[in-house]
Amino acid sequence: MNETPDIKVQSLTRFYILLLLKSKNSITGYQILKSLERDLGTTASPTSVYDFLKDLKLNGYIEDLKKSKSERSKGFKLTTAGKEFVDRIFSRFNNLIEIAIQSKLKICASCGVRLYEDYHTELFEGKELNFCCKHCAKAYIQSR
Repeated sequence: MNETPDIKVQSLTRFYILLLLKSKNSITGYQILKSLERDLGTTASPTSVYDFLKDLKLNGYIEDLKKSKSERSKGFKLTTAGKEFVDRIFSRFNNLIEIAIQSKLKICASCGVRLYEDYHTELFEGKELNFCCKHCAKAYIQSR
């Protein structure tokens, strides 16, 4: 399998569909549409959802699960190749999130822990310093 996915995942809707496929043993198109509406507050067109599922199926990333006595689909399930594809997409997304978060991180001046939000700030010798808690701030100030 080549490293470049042949299916573009350039929207939150497509990304979320992959998330649903990865997190469920099987899921129907209808369930995907309802989940998009409930969880993302968006109504995707059935055509766009089913076209994406069709592309995933044509590339061998998902398979239909049939009910035993019916031709009606029981849902879709990721194949092994599909799981690898989704993992590659998620890995790229994870890298983007890390870059976005890294730019907002602060470092505790006392213990060096990375801080994202809800950190303590103290003014010390004219400089504003960030701390994970009041205890680290107190220890830092007493050590100086």
